[in-house]
Order: sequence, then C-alpha cells, then structure tokens
Amino acid sequence: MAERFKYGLRYKYPHMKPADVLIWERFMQKFPTAYDEVEYDVLVGTATPAPEETPENLKKDWEVLGKKKIDVVGFKVEGIDILELKPQAGASALGQVRGYADLYEAESGTALPVRPVLITDILKPDMEFLARKQGVKLIIV
Repeated sequence: MAERFKYGLRYKYPHMKPADVLIWERFMQKFPTAYDEVEYDVLVGTATPAPEETPENLKKDWEVLGKKKIDVVGFKVEGIDILELKPQAGASALGQVRGYADLYEAESGTALPVRPVLITDILKPDMEFLARKQGVKLIIV
C-alpha cells in the first residue's frame, strides 16, 4: 500500500519524473484545495509471472516492477481521483488513465466514486473531444 501524504507542495514526489513534477506542481499551485490527501506511485493490476528460473529473492521485485503504476491518487470526501500526469498527452493516455481507474476501483473496494483525470501541459488536437467521450477529466496546466 502506498503512503498517504497531505496534499501540497513537497521537496520530493516518490518515483515522479522531472517533467511530471513540473506539471504536478503547476496543478497544485493552480488548484491549492483540490484534495485533502494524496498517494504517489500506487500499484495496480497484475504483473506477468516471473520466469521459473528467477531466484526467489527477486520474485517480489519482479512483481512490483511488473504492475501498473498510478502517478497520483487524490482523495476528497466526495470521491477519489486517479491522476495521470503526462507532458503533451495524446489519445493513449486516455486509455491508460481509464484502465488505471477501473483497476483501482476493483482492487480498493471503495464505495466512493473513482474518477479518471488526465493532467497535461499542452492541449493536443481532438483531446477535449476524446476525453469527454471517454469520461476522462482533462486538465491543462
């Protein structure tokens, strides 16, 4: 289970790439009360099984590395947002965040609504239309 943090600027965000950090910090500055708490690098899904010859001491690492990783899970009293941070996000990011939201909802067993949110820095052609059609909230910062 991922560690939960108070929502806000930090000195470091677990496993977040520099380009994603820029987007995330712009988002937090623009929306300072968006969430109460957050989790970073949240594992969901099922990893491909390790090959039989994999040493026992590496099998757990194989499983962790093989799972899908949600950039940020945002918690508010009224629901949970699955946040994917993508510089210059394209159509594939919509499917990714939709899938992550479905996996999180199934695995967490939460009764709260789970919503997919894509946060990006550049609005590419057709993204608003596609996001709306797929039920993904699109935020440009």
